[in-house]
Amino acid sequence: MSSKEFYTLLQKMIEDYRYPDVVCTPMTLKEGGVFSSRREYLRISKQRYNYYVCASPFGRSFFISWWLQENAHTAANVTRKLGWLGRAMATRMESKTYYELDTELMFTSSINSIIKIAVEKIKADKGYRKDVLINVQ
Repeated sequence: MSSKEFYTLLQKMIEDYRYPDVVCTPMTLKEGGVFSSRREYLRISKQRYNYYVCASPFGRSFFISWWLQENAHTAANVTRKLGWLGRAMATRMESKTYYELDTELMFTSSINSIIKIAVEKIKADKGYRKDVLINVQ
């Protein structure tokens, strides 16, 4: 299986749920420094939350990993530089409402579940050999 096949499957599954404001974007990220190799990822975003999914052949096996990144609150970062009052204001700006916490939880748990379902689907469709590992985060 190719990485692109898995990303296409995953993106289609996410689109079928019609989650509001969830965007899937293919990306190429460097493995390390300026001259390092590149690796393809699928970024799944909602507001300031981004999942980065990596699927890639590895020898005779195939691995899938994913991780969540929360972008910093830009206004809070700027305000924090205004001394003790700015730090107090930034702390208040960064606190989340119950609605924001619920939205974050719904997004993260839903995307985690869909990725796991996609992994099970490729194991069923492509066949799963015990001598070939599929590493799942």
